[in-house]
Amino acid sequence: MAMALEFLLNMKTESSLHISHKPHLDYEPVPYHPDLYGDVLEAVVTRVPTVDLIPASRVSREWHRAVRSSLLRHPRRSPWLLLRFLPRPTSPGLFSIHAFDPFSSSWLSLPQYSGTSNKKPADDGMTTFLCASTGDRLHTLSASTMVVSKDPFCTEWRKEAKAPKVWRKDAVVAEVGQWVVVAGGGCHMVLEEGDVVGAVEVYDKKAGTWESAEPIPEQFDGSAYATWLSAAASDERLYVMEKKAGLVGSFDPQSKRWGPTCQLRLDPAVSSWAIAIGRDERLIAVGVGPVGQSGTKVRFWEVNRETLQPVADTKIEDMPTEMVERLFPLEEGDDDTWRCSSVEVCGTDRGGYVYNPSEMRNGAVLYEFTEEVGRMVGRWEWVPLPERVGDSGMGRIEFGCSAVGFDDLASFWRH
Repeated sequence: MAMALEFLLNMKTESSLHISHKPHLDYEPVPYHPDLYGDVLEAVVTRVPTVDLIPASRVSREWHRAVRSSLLRHPRRSPWLLLRFLPRPTSPGLFSIHAFDPFSSSWLSLPQYSGTSNKKPADDGMTTFLCASTGDRLHTLSASTMVVSKDPFCTEWRKEAKAPKVWRKDAVVAEVGQWVVVAGGGCHMVLEEGDVVGAVEVYDKKAGTWESAEPIPEQFDGSAYATWLSAAASDERLYVMEKKAGLVGSFDPQSKRWGPTCQLRLDPAVSSWAIAIGRDERLIAVGVGPVGQSGTKVRFWEVNRETLQPVADTKIEDMPTEMVERLFPLEEGDDDTWRCSSVEVCGTDRGGYVYNPSEMRNGAVLYEFTEEVGRMVGRWEWVPLPERVGDSGMGRIEFGCSAVGFDDLASFWRH
């Protein structure tokens, strides 16, 4: 038992260490003691940062069993925040991936990818995160091909697929079960006869084919671009929400048709909306707007996935004021209209992250759902950017969110 206590006391989560040919970890790797056994060993493993579970499982057969048993007894289901950083936006072939582990509240940083790397497509001029029912993934969509990363850390890419028929500049791209949906973003200058800006095409991953579908509903006219739409994906549907008006609609890739379009009228003070997957087969609508003379509020509502209407008798959840003020800081001379201009969210049915897309260097806010009656969110936490990104005054930042499993971690350590 004394050895276990010494082990726990030696664990550190605040320092950083560079490891040759390995990712950068914003904490010191855990020292492993192979002569711990049974319940004591499993108790120790429950404290090990998630990214260290793979090397821990390789210490011995006893450690491997302890890691597996710990994950079964205490699943780590909260999603990770993914960050893609382009130090020079004019050179999109050079970028780095950073991932925030909500269990240890620490960042890990993968080596930068270059245009000559065999780990990524050579042509990634339009590489961004797509929303997916299994977790956001980086993807590349060019005039000729579409490629999607296999794992959250972008260590491997799937086989290239032919690009959709309509050339797009700013499309919503989502992975919904066995389909990839590409919606809107059509380029006016190159549209062929019969094509529209809001065109929707569906790629069947099993058949390897594209099919045209019903275009984005006319109610979204003028907003059929990813810039103006917040998107979320379940295993069956794609959901889109107009960021300013709060208009929400759902798309079924199997029938290739849109469901009803609804106008959410939850709070007239909201100036910007976002949508994400919620708990218990629901969605969450996130709104930001002014309150009083000099304040800002960020609120969560639960929405029924089928009717797209607010869930009756559920609590409205307010983000803590101190975190709202860090997301939307008010500088001297600014007003609240400027401060609460936009909000975005990426998440899963376990939780997610809220951020200000206009000022992504401010950081993000982690939220985790709770099963406690009368509450929606059980944990709020401020997430600052990793130092090597936050200290850089230039470059472009993109956020994604994904659950990370044991196999994902194994792939991470192999590369």
